Amino acid sequence: MDYLAPVKSHLDGMLAHAPARVGPDPTAMWWSALDLRTRTYPEPDTHAPGIEKRVYRNIDAPRGCSLYWDLPLLAAAHTASALTGRNEYAQAADAYVRDFLRHCVAKNGVFLWGNHFYWDAWRGCTLTFKGGETPVPVDLDTESGGYHECRPLPPAWGVLYRVDARATAREIRECVTRHVFDATSGGFNRHADGKMSHAFIESGGILVESAAWLQAREDAPELLDLARKIARFSFESRHPETGLMENDRTSKRWDKLVCTTEVGLWAGSLLRASEYSGDSFFAECAADAVRAWLRFGYDAGAKRYYGKVNVADGTPSLGPKVTAYQPGDFADFWAPLFPAHDYPFALAETCLRLHARTGEDVFAEAARNLAAQLARETPVNGGKGGYAEHYGRGIHFLVHASRHFKDAALLEQAQDLAGEAIRVLLLDGMFRGHPGEDRYDAVDGVGLLLLGLMTMHAGADVEGHGFGF
Repeated sequence: MDYLAPVKSHLDGMLAHAPARVGPDPTAMWWSALDLRTRTYPEPDTHAPGIEKRVYRNIDAPRGCSLYWDLPLLAAAHTASALTGRNEYAQAADAYVRDFLRHCVAKNGVFLWGNHFYWDAWRGCTLTFKGGETPVPVDLDTESGGYHECRPLPPAWGVLYRVDARATAREIRECVTRHVFDATSGGFNRHADGKMSHAFIESGGILVESAAWLQAREDAPELLDLARKIARFSFESRHPETGLMENDRTSKRWDKLVCTTEVGLWAGSLLRASEYSGDSFFAECAADAVRAWLRFGYDAGAKRYYGKVNVADGTPSLGPKVTAYQPGDFADFWAPLFPAHDYPFALAETCLRLHARTGEDVFAEAARNLAAQLARETPVNGGKGGYAEHYGRGIHFLVHASRHFKDAALLEQAQDLAGEAIRVLLLDGMFRGHPGEDRYDAVDGVGLLLLGLMTMHAGADVEGHGFGF
């Protein structure tokens, strides 16, 4: 199968139809959604009957553009240019970033993106929202960016740095320090308001990774020192007997009492931080935290990993969900809603990397268990299919697992998954986000699918331009 052809076809469609050149200030930024039948923004912006938005609030940037959720797709555009020699993909990605930097950066240097900001293309302004209220315009001169929040995707900093290194470095410095409420302990918040609130480990991991990424390019010893404290703040929440980390050390909710597969996402960020900085502290924390999770997280009878494990005693936390945005009884590769603190694909990638680093059998066994669980849960939804992000993550993991273990069966599993993704998602030359609608949405993770398919094409890792799986 030609895995590069649908990648090029989708990017060709994006270049032709995605730039949001409307409103009082047309830009090269891309629409957050496209109706793949009309190749225009879906009007009215409603989902098909029975289909709910994948994300809560207005994270999907209605009638607008969201660079944060587009970063994997922009990374894919650069990768496609490198593989094909067609520079127009990279040029379009750079043009998108330039216009974002022109319109969506506060005077203090904070990028107004993530889960509480986006660009309204029709109105020609940056909007913000906190909860479910109607988003309102921001004043770039006075906006502090206190609701800056980037999770669960680590930003592809390389995509931004190549366009404006100074602005990108300033954003990293500002966001890492502003997310910290206690510089002595490294206590952090998922928001950049300097207050104590939810210290989700996924947020902390991204802060650590971001600081280390910048340290690899510019001298930032004070930032790297703060990153060590941020990592330690979460790591020190481990229970003295089980070794399990609290999902949110500062919470009073369910997520303080349990550990989830989010520990794999956190550990993946710390492994990249270790690689960027050369500091083994981050990798050692990652290994210890995941090793504890694997000790308690697997149900050998069900051959599945639990969704939540009680930190205090390592028993599974079972029963009805308190909120839709938390794991169920078992980790779910194909759950549509997110962020839901359940990331089995990230756990699988991290186990693979930890085995390569340490040689410990416990990590190899977990990677193989997760691959086997994924095989049992595929084809997805009785062959009807799932979300683009999950296909991309699964393909990427399986290609690397096949190479790492020298196991051709894992490569065949990746090929089957890629074939299913193309069959159920490719529509008239472009990928829809999921098979329930003829609609592309940035938050559905098509960029991750393109990166996965290019990994299949190359038979190895491809340049992610700062984006890590």
